[in-house]
Order: sequence, then structure tokens, then C-alpha cells
Amino acid sequence: MVTSNHDSSTKDDEARLIVTFFVKSRPSNVSSQSISSDPEPFRSQSLACGPTFSSLLSPRVAPAPLTLSSSRTLAQGIFQSVYSVTAPFPNPAKFRHHASIAAFEALHALEIVFDLLPLDVCFAEPLRPVRLAVFDMDSTLIDQEVIDELARSIGITDAVASITARAMNGEIEFEQSLRERLALLKGVKADVWEDLKHVVTIAKGARKLIGYLRERGVMTVVVSGGFAPMANWLKEQLGLSFAYANHLIVSPSDESFPYPHLSGDLSPDHPIVVPEYKRHVLETLAKEHSIPLSETLVVGDGSNDLLMLGAAGLGVAWRAKERVQKEAPQRLNGTTLSDLIYLLGGHAEEHKS
Repeated sequence: MVTSNHDSSTKDDEARLIVTFFVKSRPSNVSSQSISSDPEPFRSQSLACGPTFSSLLSPRVAPAPLTLSSSRTLAQGIFQSVYSVTAPFPNPAKFRHHASIAAFEALHALEIVFDLLPLDVCFAEPLRPVRLAVFDMDSTLIDQEVIDELARSIGITDAVASITARAMNGEIEFEQSLRERLALLKGVKADVWEDLKHVVTIAKGARKLIGYLRERGVMTVVVSGGFAPMANWLKEQLGLSFAYANHLIVSPSDESFPYPHLSGDLSPDHPIVVPEYKRHVLETLAKEHSIPLSETLVVGDGSNDLLMLGAAGLGVAWRAKERVQKEAPQRLNGTTLSDLIYLLGGHAEEHKS
């Protein structure tokens, strides 16, 4: 059900603030459940667009007025409100960090995602405009950290995993951590990637999300601080448009390792995928294809994703590391990546597997 007091006129000094509410305790099979047979979604929707939440939100956009334009239930435990706001536009990345909104989330067991769009975007069919979607790979589109799996193959899991954790939390520079870990992996068989393809699992909901984006004509990209063989494999598995990742040097057989093996070094002929490069890929692809950054989506989980998350029109930290949860523009901690479909205007029908 949608209620609205917004007409079809547009103004350059106005925008829409889209607020999507995810109930943390909603059933895991939410997408397959009818939203009309259970009153809970409508109680939650009433709470979301009621005076209490609006009174918390209004000071964040002051002195501009805040007007509720519409509200709708997307699925059981997932609902959305759309507000019109006038310039100067607020920074939605700051909303969830305000104590009153954080307390509202905690009190009602919610995760709230804020998104700001120009008012001239058509909401007759409420699809958030997105033309480019960029994803991290490890612990985002796949469940594992590939470099940890490489370490496991030669029995040095703990040593490498501890460096990985520090890097993803931003405790050490990503390039430094990558080089330290690669040095430990010298001697891994060069054909290890074929074995890893049977170990790595694609994250729940990734195929559905990418399929939905492709149906909408969105360019989909993986840009990973991991490694090209796995990123290219994932590109083929999901039908992504492009894949960017680190390239490793393979050494021939020698006395120490009588088989082709990883040298422990990065190729000097390819860029190293550090945080700045991830942002560069986003901005370059957007420019080359005449896509406004406001029409981009970025999803990642590590500190090396923060720069591209911040540059995107909608940057979502997905089941992210602690530091990233705090610093990313938005965050979501669901059980399936297909939850992101709701942020883009999709309904339960698009969400179904």
C-alpha cells in the first residue's frame, strides 16, 4: 500500500530522501512470504512513517522542511518511506550515526538505510536509478577470503589470516599487508586456482542480485584486492561486465619448488588494487560510460572498500568489518545479498529465488 501527497512537478532545489527499514528479526525466508497475511509489516510501516521517526529525522535536515511523500511495505519486515527535502541537501551518511536514530534502531531492532536522490527521478515505478554496480569479491560476492584459502593449502592459515584481519579492519595499510601475506605464500602451486574453484562458495543472494541488476541493464563489476584468476572465474560465474584484481608472478620449477609456483610477488605490469585504485575504477567506468556517480552502487566489506563506498551514489557496507560498519556511508547485515534489491526499488517478486 502506498500513500502519497507528492505531485508530478520537479524542482532543481529539491530531492527525495529514501529511508528503508529492515527488521533484524524478520524470517530468513521473508521473500517467499505474503505481506498481506500478517499485520506485523503494517505496524512496522506505521512506526516508520509516524511522527516519532519523523521528529527524529527533521532536525537532521533543518532548516529545510521534511515532507513524507509515500510509504510502502516491500516484504515482511522490510518497508520504505520517501521524504521530499529542499536544499541545502543533508548528508544521509551521517543520519544513522546520530544518537537518537541509533537509539531508534536499537529500540525497534532495525537497520535503517538512507539514500538521497534528485526529485526529478520518476517514482511512478519506484526504481532507484542505478547504471553501474561495483562489488568487492572476498567476503562479499563470495563467502571466503581467497588469500586465506591459499594459505590453508600450505598449512599457514593462522599467520596469513591474522594479517588479513588487521588489514580489513584498517590496522595496517592494505598494500603492506598484501605484500607480507604474499611473501608467506611463495611456493604455492601455480594451478592452485583450479582447486580453489571447488572450495569457494558464491555468497547467498549474489546470483539473484546480479541477475536483477543485469535485467535492469546495469553494468556489473567486481574489483578485488584478491587475485585475477578467481575474479575472472567469478565474472564468468555471475555474468559480470568486468573484473579487476591483482596479478601474481608465477615462477618456473626450481630446486626449492620442483613445479611452477607463486613467486610471492605482484606483477609490476599491472596496477595493485589498493583502496585508491578501487575508487579509480568506479570513477573511470562512470566517466567513460557517461554515468553520474549518483547512479552508482558500491558494495564491500573491508576497509580497502571505504573510498569507493564513499564515492558511490549508494555505498553499502555488507556484513562488514567493525571499522567499516562505523565509517561506511550505509551498512546492512542481512543473510542474503538479494536484500539489496529492496534498496533499488525492487519488490518481493524480484527477490524470490
